Amino acid sequence: MCAAAAAAAAAAARPSEASPDAPAASGASRKSSKLGAPESVQDSLVVVDSLALHLSAWTLSCEALVAHGVHVSPEEEDAQQRKFYSALTERAHRRKKGPSLTLLLSQPTASTQAAGEAKSAYTSADFEAAEYSQRAIGRIVALESKGITITPEVLMKLGIPAPGSGHPQADGGRRAGQHVEELVSLVDGHIDLRENLAAQGRIPPVDPSNSLTRIGVGSHKLRPASSTEAMRTVTRALRLELAAAADPVHCEAAEATRAAAHAAVLTQRDPAPLSVGEEVALLFAASEGLLDDAAASADATQLDELVRGICDAVAAADADLLPKITRSGYLSDEQAEALRSILTKYVAQHA
Repeated sequence: MCAAAAAAAAAAARPSEASPDAPAASGASRKSSKLGAPESVQDSLVVVDSLALHLSAWTLSCEALVAHGVHVSPEEEDAQQRKFYSALTERAHRRKKGPSLTLLLSQPTASTQAAGEAKSAYTSADFEAAEYSQRAIGRIVALESKGITITPEVLMKLGIPAPGSGHPQADGGRRAGQHVEELVSLVDGHIDLRENLAAQGRIPPVDPSNSLTRIGVGSHKLRPASSTEAMRTVTRALRLELAAAADPVHCEAAEATRAAAHAAVLTQRDPAPLSVGEEVALLFAASEGLLDDAAASADATQLDELVRGICDAVAAADADLLPKITRSGYLSDEQAEALRSILTKYVAQHA
């Protein structure tokens, strides 16, 4: 994964037993395979940690065509680039009554920081000169009207690309992000890693509001393999709440507080994986508003310490509660009430 990570895509064929429920779960692309395989072969995961060389090869090919006087229209490049990436993504497959091959692909995107020397502060005129969209310029004007100085740090925090960054949402144009668009359109889900979230210390810097999975979409007979019912219960409003809080101009204080609570539980400093029950407990605490007061009044360190103790507090009060949620994949009304009671007492004790 590139350090200035922006987007990761997954092309996969999940085994029927798999149900990864982490907030950063990736999607899958299912393809049939005509190749034979020994019975001993198991489900396999292939990780391509960077497609930067693929992109470089594509760019050099286009430059060579231009150098020889061959014009390539944007429409032609779209189609050819899609074919270029499909040769890779279509290798993901699941055999009938056999093993599967899952691909996890990491594709770098343009940085939101200025490529050259950044200005200490920007004005709306800088964004107009760089031909930003009227929506983006309106957002900058709204910030200026509130007396906010548009520094590189402010732009990074808000995820707004700086003039001179070459970002597709800035002065880079559509082609700057075309390779990501084509790759994302081919796979069955993607994880969006944001540079500004990494700068804020979120680990991993996943943006749930711009990440998605297509596994199970359109199916009325099968549950989506990407999540459990318990996970869907505690994340129904997650994307909308984070998206609303991303707009500092129109965001209300309550929305910002809830987003801060969600950001706290989505930060996973310990690389050890969490069980489904533990993830549900953390997200339940944030989605039910049990962490709102702490998110509004405590500093980041205190909030982090509070969140770190949630799973231990639940386990101490009811050792079987989280394992039951993990095994069943469901959060019953009785279990939700038990979680609410335990977490309410825990938060009150640490207020």
